[in-house]
Amino acid sequence: MEFFEIIDIQTSEEEIRKKIIIDNLPAFCNEIEAVDACDEMGRVIFFRQWGRFHIQRDDIMGGVRFSVPDCPNALCWTVSTGHGPQAEKVTLYATINRTEQDNGFIRATRALSAAFKQGIKQNMLKQAIKTQVPQPIVISDLRNPDK
Repeated sequence: MEFFEIIDIQTSEEEIRKKIIIDNLPAFCNEIEAVDACDEMGRVIFFRQWGRFHIQRDDIMGGVRFSVPDCPNALCWTVSTGHGPQAEKVTLYATINRTEQDNGFIRATRALSAAFKQGIKQNMLKQAIKTQVPQPIVISDLRNPDK
């Protein structure tokens, strides 16, 4: 299945590569809650609707591609410019490796794409983007309720 969003801004391949990095994903998409440090499979990302997955980023012609290697649907998305369908704008293109999927997953993927579109429109042209620093998870000491 494929999901397209055309974003009516003009930028360059270099700017996309420079700004849309794994650490900045929560600033570009409110469907991504957090990014965490590496473990044996690579960087970790937390999606609001799906939970914890690994993520990879690659430079591609025109921009960047993100893939989620441990997603059962092989979710990938690209952010690019300079190529069709509207070369002067930014294209967000997401895919999964299924021809059909349940409506809940389709809605969640469309929400992810729409949130990325909105985040790119709001943040791409900013000079500086707040980078999230991975924070350790703090667990209360249940043995001592006073702490």
